[in-house]
Amino acid sequence: MQAWCLATLVLFISCSEAPNNSNKNSQTQIEDSQQYTSDNLDAAVEPPDPCLTVLPQDGLAWCSCFPQCCQTQEWFCQPEFGSPTYQKKQIIVNFCGDAGTEPCYYGLEANCNPPQILYEGECEDAYECPPMAQSLDYGWQYCEMPDGTIGKQSVVCDKGKLFFSECQHCTEEVCDGKDNDCDGLIDEDIPVSPCENDCGPGNEICENGSLVCYGPSPQEEICDYIDNDCDDEIDEGQRNACNECGAVPAEICDGIDNDCNGIVDDELIVECTTACGVGVEVCVMGTWSVCTAKQPTDEICNGFDDDCNGLIDDGIDCLCTLQDVGKLMPCFEPPLLCGQGYKTCLCSDPSCAEIVVSPCYAACHWLIDPPGSDPNCDSLVGIPLNEEKCNNFDDNCNLLVDEGLITDCYTGPDGTLGVGICEAGNMTCDSGQWGSYSPSGTFIENMCADQIVPSVEECNGIDDDCDGQIDWGKEVPETDVLFIVDWSGSMVDEIEAVLTALNQFAAYYSLEDKIHWGLIVGPRQLPGEFEERLTLVANISPFSDFLSSFAGLGSDGMSTGSEMLLDGIYLSLQNIASAAAIDMSSNTWDSDVGESIPPKDIFSINWRENADRVVIVFSDEEPQSYLIPKIDVSTVQGVCSSAPKTKVYTFSSPNMWEWDEIANVCDGEFFKLTNNATEMYASLMQILSEICQPEE
Repeated sequence: MQAWCLATLVLFISCSEAPNNSNKNSQTQIEDSQQYTSDNLDAAVEPPDPCLTVLPQDGLAWCSCFPQCCQTQEWFCQPEFGSPTYQKKQIIVNFCGDAGTEPCYYGLEANCNPPQILYEGECEDAYECPPMAQSLDYGWQYCEMPDGTIGKQSVVCDKGKLFFSECQHCTEEVCDGKDNDCDGLIDEDIPVSPCENDCGPGNEICENGSLVCYGPSPQEEICDYIDNDCDDEIDEGQRNACNECGAVPAEICDGIDNDCNGIVDDELIVECTTACGVGVEVCVMGTWSVCTAKQPTDEICNGFDDDCNGLIDDGIDCLCTLQDVGKLMPCFEPPLLCGQGYKTCLCSDPSCAEIVVSPCYAACHWLIDPPGSDPNCDSLVGIPLNEEKCNNFDDNCNLLVDEGLITDCYTGPDGTLGVGICEAGNMTCDSGQWGSYSPSGTFIENMCADQIVPSVEECNGIDDDCDGQIDWGKEVPETDVLFIVDWSGSMVDEIEAVLTALNQFAAYYSLEDKIHWGLIVGPRQLPGEFEERLTLVANISPFSDFLSSFAGLGSDGMSTGSEMLLDGIYLSLQNIASAAAIDMSSNTWDSDVGESIPPKDIFSINWRENADRVVIVFSDEEPQSYLIPKIDVSTVQGVCSSAPKTKVYTFSSPNMWEWDEIANVCDGEFFKLTNNATEMYASLMQILSEICQPEE
């Protein structure tokens, strides 16, 4: 059979028996092709006659030789305006070029001439509608029904052919954008009927093929207690946080949430001043707090202007006292070469019987002049000898003063920190003073930022007013709490933190009929004696009596060793533990310590019969025993298991794993020992929260 070669205009392909249609503009393409006839070829090149063009009876051209050189293409003709049909014609080209028998690619090969048109056919009807159309809707047209009446049918163009639906009878006119009754008019004489829109009654009119209700139109909603936009909602999105029209009321200090943001008296802070500087007053539950600015106090020997009269340590004989041991005082005298130094009160002997003032010293100087201007003053720059402190001094020698210093703070009522939602805030150090920056950027001394203070209690499962009771409160069972405290000299700061926390505690827990308290300390050295003893300072009693006993100790009797706290746990539980767990008949005290107070045989805690028992131990040393034979951790664990309704909580350094083990076995918990009263209070509150039970 004769091979017909078909291709697109752009690519010349191998011979194919199927045509490749294109909708290119034929007029332009034909003109471009005609310039490549043999008449227009370069006269210097004598192209061979690669094949003989034969015109068969059907009018289509083909090649008698080298059929691979010929290609048949289909071209769309320029359509006539208003014609419903599309036309096409056939063109045959020779694209072998001068070589003769092999196709070449014009534009890609250097010696390849443009293809030569061999035959161009006539334009013929090809399509009834656009050939690329996919179910194009031409609407409808009139048609004749079998009975001779006028009907209508839809017309659709699909892939170049027109398709007609069956002829259908005309119907009564309805509002749909169509000529239903076949009278040449669309949606005519549709009656107007009453209707109701969102805003009230109106008239229903046919418009663009749809029924539209014309009546009162919705207006933009404004805050006027009227449904302006007719959506059955009044003032939606228009009322303020207090569900009223107008501006939100300003918050005032009255214990009421005036601006309706869920917080009572929030961010009510005013500046205040004393002779010592600027501070703030904060509104808490409708009451302004005292000014946070430092208050003038009596002048003491501490290197500060305590009475804020501009003079330091004025009017007093400035000598070191026991209370001043370890305190830093500014100095400027030799051997300091420049800048500010410090001196401190030191104990001249282990018992601190004599106190002396150290020479003036400085870990590094405080630069006043640029670095390098004074070699004597700049010699320590860059040597980090000390941690930075809030003292307006370059302690770590990095040319920065008081950088990156942040501390916790809280101004809420005593006993509320760490209770319920109440959280501590923070202060930053600026020029040797603790404080915070106001929204305007002013630094205010002693201002505590980002703290959460008590608010009005709500029924939400949260302790909003920080009184330890959630919603309707908790029931506190009868509980005896016994403190066993390491009374050695290394515990001074930690004991002070415990006492401060207990004072906060006193304002919170006034349930003296429910919770009783006791205190054991060791080692304790009585005046005029050298022996160290385990001492029952306060037997189980109401909190007020217990706290008085604790506070009355002060630093009296603090010793240097023999932390006999394991013995304290052992003795405190002897009258409630089983006889198998505790047998004191063979125990004696080590020669390094004296007899306990009271003696071990009558060392008895007044545990209430039906009360829960809680033992809380504080120590910065590993567990020790001075009873012979010695008490060890496993012995204490056995005593705990036999003592009914008893839990042991321990406070110590993180590496004191034996205290952690005792707490875990004795159904308690281990806490980090700290000299931060706020952290200590939070830990004690956590213990008491486990004591409390929800109300039935």
